[in-house]
Amino acid sequence: MKRVLLVEDLPQVAQHLQQMLGREKEVEVAGVQASADAALAQATTEKPDIVMIDALLQGKITGFDIAKRIREASPGTRIVIVTVPQRPVEPKPELGIDAVFVLPGGMNELGAALNVGRAVKSQRGNVVAVYSPKGGTGKTTLAVNLACVLRRQGKAVALLDGVMQFGAVRHVLQVPPTTRSFIDLPAASAMKTSINEVLWEGPGGVHILLAPARPEEADLVQSADVQMAMSLLAESHDYVIVDAPSRLSEDTLAILDAATLVLLVVTYQNATIANARAAIDTFEALGYKGSKPILLVVNQSDTAAGMSRGGLEHALNLPVIAEVPTDWKTVSESLNKQQPFVIASPNTAVSKAVENLATALVSQQRK
Repeated sequence: MKRVLLVEDLPQVAQHLQQMLGREKEVEVAGVQASADAALAQATTEKPDIVMIDALLQGKITGFDIAKRIREASPGTRIVIVTVPQRPVEPKPELGIDAVFVLPGGMNELGAALNVGRAVKSQRGNVVAVYSPKGGTGKTTLAVNLACVLRRQGKAVALLDGVMQFGAVRHVLQVPPTTRSFIDLPAASAMKTSINEVLWEGPGGVHILLAPARPEEADLVQSADVQMAMSLLAESHDYVIVDAPSRLSEDTLAILDAATLVLLVVTYQNATIANARAAIDTFEALGYKGSKPILLVVNQSDTAAGMSRGGLEHALNLPVIAEVPTDWKTVSESLNKQQPFVIASPNTAVSKAVENLATALVSQQRK
């Protein structure tokens, strides 16, 4: 059930939208506010799942101003601008506009704008497994920052730490010690009713499902449960980014099986390339090649070590979707402060490279 705050100063329009929302089984109206100040107060304190804002709101603070402020205070809130055909509005997530509902739209259009109901059921989010057969390639850091960029681009994004033993996602972010994790989820089909309660809203509004905090708790998580969580997250998110374990264990294979795309993180170092070649041979034996895209991401790409991009593609027989340069200072500060560098240092070359990766990934999924 998603909570919707309606910001509308015309009583007739507010009543009409309330009636429409009342017919949508997956939402409940959290409140109706006619003034900007009251709307901002409720949105920033309660952080509803969705805020619908009239683009023609009267007063000193416009509907677009409200959208920007809510986006800054609650990045995870989906913001829908309500307008009329005579005043067209384009979705601009960077300005706090995730979707647009044009009056007098019907229930299908409303469901699509809210991202609920049949509009959601007809779609399945993209599940991206970020994998590397060798430690130290920056796999986890890339997964976290990629998730943040995709969310900033207006996508609903979930990040799953698939490394159930010694998962690293909680250590690269400022995770409160009381935050719940995968171990708090019931098994099998019972997971569906409680998975949203276990998700933690991380930087930029990314919904994060953490691995267990204690290594011995990893034995309590079954690979089928990991697949179930990935499937459920894909029902309510545009992208599910999974930080996969390096060892090709049962858990890892379960993640790769459920993924719709595999990002294979490599460097130009010979040892990494050799390990990647061995992993790709396993992928071929399992039938992954040809059934789902497997794309290379070259991290620390300015450390060429005698290998070119074309040479790497030839050696591994896979395309390179992006190259991410080395920036020890930015990345080290990011890890020490537990802040994604795409948020803390968005103008650096390494952040721009991850933005390019996200853009290329979205383009790839549209093919």
